Amino acid sequence: MALSVSAQNVMTSSPYSMFGVGEISQGLNGQNVGMGGVSYGMRGLSLINIDNPAGLTGMDSCKLMMDISVFARNENYRSKGDKNNAFTGNFSGLVLGGRIMRPWYLAVGITPYSSVGYYFKSDQALEGTAGETVSSTFEGSGGLSKASLSNALLLPFNLSIGANVHYLFGSITQKETQSSIYYQQDLDARTFYADFGLQYHRLLGKHTHLSLGTVYGMKQKLSFNRTTTITSSSGTSQEKERSITQYVPMYLGGGLSLQHRTLTYALDYTFRQYSVVGSDNGTVKFKDTHELRTGICYFPSAIETYSRSYVQKMHYKLGFNLSTPYMQISGKSGLNWRVSAGLAFPVMNGLLNTAFYYEHTQYSGNAFQRSVIGMTLSFSIEEHFRKIKL
Repeated sequence: MALSVSAQNVMTSSPYSMFGVGEISQGLNGQNVGMGGVSYGMRGLSLINIDNPAGLTGMDSCKLMMDISVFARNENYRSKGDKNNAFTGNFSGLVLGGRIMRPWYLAVGITPYSSVGYYFKSDQALEGTAGETVSSTFEGSGGLSKASLSNALLLPFNLSIGANVHYLFGSITQKETQSSIYYQQDLDARTFYADFGLQYHRLLGKHTHLSLGTVYGMKQKLSFNRTTTITSSSGTSQEKERSITQYVPMYLGGGLSLQHRTLTYALDYTFRQYSVVGSDNGTVKFKDTHELRTGICYFPSAIETYSRSYVQKMHYKLGFNLSTPYMQISGKSGLNWRVSAGLAFPVMNGLLNTAFYYEHTQYSGNAFQRSVIGMTLSFSIEEHFRKIKL
């Protein structure tokens, strides 16, 4: 494929977002992007953790909290000698959370689930002729979003449990132009699915806290209603086609965090069953993935705050991710890694979390290579509401 992508205000510009449900959105929102996105064992007074909803019970019981996130990144792709470059950026999450009553915590939010954004041209041999080709243009846009309702309960024996109910919705438009024929396919999907979390947390000493977490997400069928429009010199025809079936993959993960005085260490592992996602293209096949995330945060004011300077009230974060991609391209597999660093600045009644990262994906045989330099901003705001607490 000869790739040609221009700068645009979208979620992705990957040519491989045309397959399955699009490119899965990960690591673009939240306070811990600078720590590699660790979450399963994370909990904190100002942390809205919906990746492991059991972590919601660590929030300050007298505050209402909100996180809003945006991102920007520069992407470089290489596929068998062809190159392209694109700049993308967009809103990436809004979450609101707090305690409802003594054991019950709740959060609501909306975040992207997947995104489609590609434009490329391909020359194909014309059947029945020698050496003649026809040029086709492929274009796609859209994606899926998820609205989440998260609930958590603080239990005896240092345990917390939580559950997310997600409403997945969105539409995808795929276009193909060949000579005087224009083909457009509009896909629309709606479904509910759920995932669950558990945390065990306890003090190991005056300034040492340990938290262990595990999560499980259910596999869910996802049906796309399909409408096709064909335009040619003889006119335009539109009709509804049989729906396309895809799946939200099952996933299972576990992690831990250890906070000792001014330092927090965290580690996560995740298995995702992407092999259930179908592809009608023989070049691309989806496969199960494994991901390891690790991060560290240095917070000088973790023990005492009254005598600290502004610089000492900041959070300093580092993270690293290693994973196998969920696509197999032309029978080739690859490896993906990501390094990140972040700072959190106290601002008014909250924190401005900044994170910068470099991500690289490499497939064997030069089947595909991707390099990304990006940043995220997450503004975390909190508001006291003691007078109306139950």
